[in-house]
Amino acid sequence: MKRTRHMKTARIILGLIWLVWAVGTIGQLGTAQPTTYGGVTFPQGDSAFADRVAAYVQGSCVCTAFSRAKEALGPPDCDGPGCTNCAGCGTCSVSLGYRLSELDDRAYLVLEFVDNRLVDVPGPDLFVYITNGHPARIEISADGSSFIAVGQADSWPTGIDISPYVQPGEEFRFVRISDVPADEDRSACSGPCVDAVGAMGPTRATGEEMGALELRPGGELALTALEAPKNLLIILDTSSSMAEPFEDSTKIEVAKRVLDELVGTIPDGTRVGLRVFGGCQVSKLLVPLAPLDRAALRARIQAIETGGPTPIAYALEQAKEDFDGAYGPDLILLVTDGMETCHGDPVKAAKDLLAAGYDLKIHVVGFDIGSLPKAREQLKEIAAATGGIYFDAQSSSELRQALQLPTELRYHVYDQAGQEVFSGNLREPAPNLPAGVYRVVIDTLPPTVVENVIVSANRTTMITVERADGGYKAEVSTP
Repeated sequence: MKRTRHMKTARIILGLIWLVWAVGTIGQLGTAQPTTYGGVTFPQGDSAFADRVAAYVQGSCVCTAFSRAKEALGPPDCDGPGCTNCAGCGTCSVSLGYRLSELDDRAYLVLEFVDNRLVDVPGPDLFVYITNGHPARIEISADGSSFIAVGQADSWPTGIDISPYVQPGEEFRFVRISDVPADEDRSACSGPCVDAVGAMGPTRATGEEMGALELRPGGELALTALEAPKNLLIILDTSSSMAEPFEDSTKIEVAKRVLDELVGTIPDGTRVGLRVFGGCQVSKLLVPLAPLDRAALRARIQAIETGGPTPIAYALEQAKEDFDGAYGPDLILLVTDGMETCHGDPVKAAKDLLAAGYDLKIHVVGFDIGSLPKAREQLKEIAAATGGIYFDAQSSSELRQALQLPTELRYHVYDQAGQEVFSGNLREPAPNLPAGVYRVVIDTLPPTVVENVIVSANRTTMITVERADGGYKAEVSTP
């Protein structure tokens, strides 16, 4: 009886502490309204949930419909738990896929809290909403690089108390969710499906008026940024004509140099392959589709040699096998300095890829073909057959632009002291920043710098990035 009385007293004290904290938090938030999801009430409302996708790397067997990482942002929007496979899962969550073993570094999602922080409060601090009952490993980080394991989640929601793993007063911005390798069911929607992640910590009180800064792609960049490829196959023309002089070198050496730069801009986790062609019925897959290994890919690029005619159709036919077992969207980046010369039909070969069921586009770069109008028309038809884009590159700088098309452009925001205060992709939600003047650097080749960007209180400053005049332009506006 005495033990029971002490336990009740402890619960009452804990409840009072929680009430005091909640009231204080609501007071800090002013107009924030508490919201409840899955029986859990968040005093700070929907601002409690993750705001940005910092990283997403699929594991094995993820259906395209369930691979949108942004479905894990904001408050839960699924009806609750209950799905067990692709047929039963909703597109309101994102699937991680399964890991083959502890050595498999795929199947994870990293989310960031922008306008709030994860801190230790009385009771559970972190709530993870898993829709399909598959266990996920949960880790937290202050800086996005060093992570602390705090437990597992497998329900809608799972509450996690971080107190055994952290020091009082520590703040955390990032949560990494990954598949547990022991749970290998290898179904079509395997691995955890994540609906949302919420933190009980209070909204960050800065005492400053806040505004928003949004960067978005325009023109052709907007077309290519609609859905970033999960699988990127670079097909490079290595026929004899690529050995011709060009600028200060040869076409192939310029292409290799620019491809080397491209490798540095491809997002981590993208599956990348490299195929070359030169000689009728001669096309080699130098790098099979696999998670990006920059060092290995760069080494194979530098070892490329030239020789033979231009079998574009044959190279595209061989690409069918390159994508076997891969889940889209897929992108072929075809770089050539001429048209088909081995009696094939590259337009038909492109259409056949779609007919085979691939979720695929072909972007075509016509490299130094200014005096070959028939070649240009054929290459445009190849791109159009799959809904891709044709790009004319008559110089190394234009080639550099064209080869940047399939990547997600990142940008960095610096305050007046030169400190980086935010980085993200053009398509991601806008960051909230204290009103002030900022410097924005966009990771184009070369970098595009926008000075003196004004963020005003309670307004959104928009920067639209487009290709123009052999480079990029960025226009600032306040809608």
